[in-house]
Amino acid sequence: MEATTMIQVIKSLPAEMAVLIRGPHGIGKSQIVKGVAQELGLDLIDVRASTMQEGDVVGYPDLESIKSTGVSTFALPAWFVSACREPKVLFLDELNRGLVGVLNGMFQIILDRELGNGPDGKAMKLHPDTRVVAAVNNGSEYTVNEMDPALLDRFWVTDLKPTAGEWLDWARGAGISSVIVDFIRNHPEHLRPTKEVEPGKVAPTQRSWDRYDRSIKHMGINLEDHGGNPPAILYPLGTGFVGVEASIAFQDFVKNYQSVLTAEDVLDRWKKNEDKVKGLSADRLLALVEKVKAAVSKDDLTQKQVDNLVSLFRAITGEQQMALYNGVLGCGNNTNLVRFHKQVAGEILTIINKAQSVSKK
Repeated sequence: MEATTMIQVIKSLPAEMAVLIRGPHGIGKSQIVKGVAQELGLDLIDVRASTMQEGDVVGYPDLESIKSTGVSTFALPAWFVSACREPKVLFLDELNRGLVGVLNGMFQIILDRELGNGPDGKAMKLHPDTRVVAAVNNGSEYTVNEMDPALLDRFWVTDLKPTAGEWLDWARGAGISSVIVDFIRNHPEHLRPTKEVEPGKVAPTQRSWDRYDRSIKHMGINLEDHGGNPPAILYPLGTGFVGVEASIAFQDFVKNYQSVLTAEDVLDRWKKNEDKVKGLSADRLLALVEKVKAAVSKDDLTQKQVDNLVSLFRAITGEQQMALYNGVLGCGNNTNLVRFHKQVAGEILTIINKAQSVSKK
């Protein structure tokens, strides 16, 4: 299932329905859960089974209470108590990599939405609006515990398979370098391996591209300024994040990336950059169109920017024109965008009629 669909389904489920997300490492499971929490307006509690001991889940003996009551009582972990007192999204990550005692405690949370026993003999229950989402890594390359089929039917189970397009949408919003975004758009095969990776080999994932980008920026390197001249450290740095093959391909991409244009170059400085735009290859033009669509979706345009948007529309090909038009179409109905639609409506109709006549032949 794609990420956007998954978020919508999880939001729509009853709060007491636990969710299990399966998928390989680095694919974006944590980002999905963060997205769910943000859309629900709830705080996220991230708990990792692989790093915990049994007492970190089921609690440790409350010696003072035992002395005063003579009843065996456990002091429950703060994260669980918090999810009992207020609505939260409780994320049980790496569920199938925990110790047996840890898993037994987490299974009680999943099955019964409760833990422990107080002096009155009663367990503490999760808040009725707290959501429980668990995640597991799957695949033969992982050392994990198998999930019991009897446990699986207590979840809504989904296998995460995000598209490259979804990652690109996320990357633009997250501020990932436009050069990396353009590289993945043109070479989606380097986003993550399409087949099983041999043990110990570094390979790219959605998460590793994010970490690579953050490290490049930490070094003060602006990739947009290095088209045609990649910094020497780019390749050795990349091998540790995305592997040798992806690093070679990315370095070559930067070496040939000499015409870096932004959405602002089009919307605010069209006359200055018109010749550059017209000289771009088809794939670079499509990448520029994607940048412009993203910019238009965030801010209202001035009349000058609308005029420049029309100029871009008339400087590109039919397929690219349709991509730009459809992207702008979903950005609202403010006055200036309506003017854009009116100016290019006739040309769009011509493109559609030509496409229909070709299909009939």
